[in-house]
Amino acid sequence: MVARSKVLRIASIVDGLVCDELHQSAAEAVTAGTDVDNQLLCFGAAVPKRHVLFIVQEGRYVLDLPPRVGGQLVMRGRSVNLGQLWRKRLREDPRARSVRVVLDPSARGKLDIGETTLLFQFAAPQPVPPKPPFPVEFKARPSNMWTRSDMATLMAAFMLFGPYFIWASNKHIDYAIEPEIDERFLRVMNLEKPKKKEPEEEKKDDEEEVLAKEDEKLTPKEEVKVIDKPVITQKTYSKEAMDKARGVGIARVLGTYGGDGPGTVFDVIQSTENNLGELFAAGMTATVLPDGTVVSPFVPGGEGISAQGAIVATKGFEAQGPELAELEKKERKINSSVKSSGADVYGDADKKAVQATIRQRTGALQACYNKALQTNPGLAGKISYTITISVMGTVTDVRINDDTLQDGGVQTCTVAKIKGWRFPTTPGAEQASDVTFSVVFSGGS
Repeated sequence: MVARSKVLRIASIVDGLVCDELHQSAAEAVTAGTDVDNQLLCFGAAVPKRHVLFIVQEGRYVLDLPPRVGGQLVMRGRSVNLGQLWRKRLREDPRARSVRVVLDPSARGKLDIGETTLLFQFAAPQPVPPKPPFPVEFKARPSNMWTRSDMATLMAAFMLFGPYFIWASNKHIDYAIEPEIDERFLRVMNLEKPKKKEPEEEKKDDEEEVLAKEDEKLTPKEEVKVIDKPVITQKTYSKEAMDKARGVGIARVLGTYGGDGPGTVFDVIQSTENNLGELFAAGMTATVLPDGTVVSPFVPGGEGISAQGAIVATKGFEAQGPELAELEKKERKINSSVKSSGADVYGDADKKAVQATIRQRTGALQACYNKALQTNPGLAGKISYTITISVMGTVTDVRINDDTLQDGGVQTCTVAKIKGWRFPTTPGAEQASDVTFSVVFSGGS
């Protein structure tokens, strides 16, 4: 039995120099080998990586010798060569991998393990050194962790950002609002992108025409009574007075004649919303002649104009003069067509939404074309535009790429109208988009 007062004391010698020393405070196993995690570090090609050299069993130390270990062991006054112990062991068991020797407190010896020599003996246990106290100067204190400038910076940051964080922590969050998800996040997380509701495409022109015809059939039409006989006044007036009355009546029906602007003859004829029947219903169904006679539903001198603007059996427009000739020129009916073709989108804008908006807005360009047809009835051609749409849906730039129409007035007018267009915004768009499309102007008087 190993006395409680005796433990191992081992010295490691390499090239005649003491490199390491182990003095135990209590009885425990000792490891040796080439691994740095061992208690005793040994060098040599035949040295195992890790081997338990001294084992404690039932209060006793047992020396466990690995192969190819030499040296001397002295115990109870007797000296034993470790090489002879190995040879004796191999004669008994050729497959033996170790030799074990039970030690007593009087044992001491020398072990040659590779290039390292270990000297061991039993000695009194080494007292456990007291754990050094933590240095007082390193004790955690606010004054040791931060300087005055650091404290001043923290206080300034708290005063500056503190109110914002308090407001943000108390702000109500509307969970009904669906946040936008970055496409890169969806790709990394392998998630599907939420499907967007595609804008409904504009119905084709043929469908619109069919619907318009059906609406006309369902709308009841008022019967118009046509008076074949001219209205005969009670008194006779001079030719100059009657010509003047005719001019006044015609101007009241068609609007103020002369020059551009609202209320002109051109505007009444051009606009598809104006209706002569509505003008009569607004207070023009009766006209008082100079002699006090009320003529209805015709205007003075214009006995052949019905409430719907149709010419019936009359001689009211047979008067001659430059004013009537100019009026007939301006009253010429205009049949024109303005259609867009193709829309190439370069950028983040939604292609379908942009194309649908262009088809809806193209009809506004017809007014520019009709105005040019007043002076040039045979005008026709195509204009190609390139517009820049911002992320907010506004048109920031309009450029004309090709123009076979060759009319400066139409160019200026259409560019001004296109700059006022607004397009639907595209979620996630980060930069402006360029759109190229063409408009075909055809028809004429």
